Amino acid sequence: MVQKTEELARDRALVEELAVPAAALFERHLAATKQWYPFEDIPWGHATDYADEWDEGAYPLSEGIRSALIVNLLTEDNLPYYTHTLLSPVSDDHPLCEWSRRWTAEEWRHSAAMRDWILATRALDPWRLEDDRMVQMSTGIVPKSPTVAEMLSYVSFQELATQVAHRNVSQALDRTLRGKKIMSQIAGDEGLHHAFYRDLTAAALEIDPSYVVVAICRQLRGFKMPGTGIPGFAAHERIIADAGIFDAEQYLRLVVEPTLGVWGIDDIEGLDSDAEQARDRIHRTVETLARIAKSTAKVRD
Repeated sequence: MVQKTEELARDRALVEELAVPAAALFERHLAATKQWYPFEDIPWGHATDYADEWDEGAYPLSEGIRSALIVNLLTEDNLPYYTHTLLSPVSDDHPLCEWSRRWTAEEWRHSAAMRDWILATRALDPWRLEDDRMVQMSTGIVPKSPTVAEMLSYVSFQELATQVAHRNVSQALDRTLRGKKIMSQIAGDEGLHHAFYRDLTAAALEIDPSYVVVAICRQLRGFKMPGTGIPGFAAHERIIADAGIFDAEQYLRLVVEPTLGVWGIDDIEGLDSDAEQARDRIHRTVETLARIAKSTAKVRD
């Protein structure tokens, strides 16, 4: 109990010291982001009434792309729960609150763009999509982190993983119905979100390196993509991985390694014993991920 109390006090102190870098990173984000309007890219002329049952052949897509669209969209739909999780540990006047509201607005744009495009093109069965949405949002299942340090660590990995998945979906779609452009724009936003969280975590490492290294270790070892409350999520994950849209190898090479590299985990000096052990566990986790990536690639071949 004493250790838990000390950890929360340390977390609160970290949050207060992150106010200045959070404000600066938020201003950087506003300067870098580009306004775009999802309705401008929807092929509305292609849309007709859903008078009959959904026809899978109206817009032929692979099973992997359809699973990726379902998971990506329903994850975005669950935004109210993510917003609550992000805002609950910080005071109303903290720059993280202003950032979180902007983040929520931009993520909702992703949901609107994907849903309108899917309905206009008939990319997915709308009845199944709505039934799954009701289940997903009724459960309110989202990854929850016990501290701000762990939350920042988690979303740093998660936002980059999401960008990779969106970008791969974009590359697999044709240009004629504009899905490629829409998913590419969404991937661009996710990249900027990742940069905010990654660099705020880097600032946290400068403030309290030992505490934050332990947080990074916990989140890396237990990392799961959002969307676990989506019906059939495990099956969707397998299909998405088998299709090469997002798998263990991409997670390691395109998400984990570059993020840890920016943080310079190996170069941090003066760590306490708990953090040194955590750094060793991070290395072992990366090695385990490499073995998993190699073994799953062999199975696929």
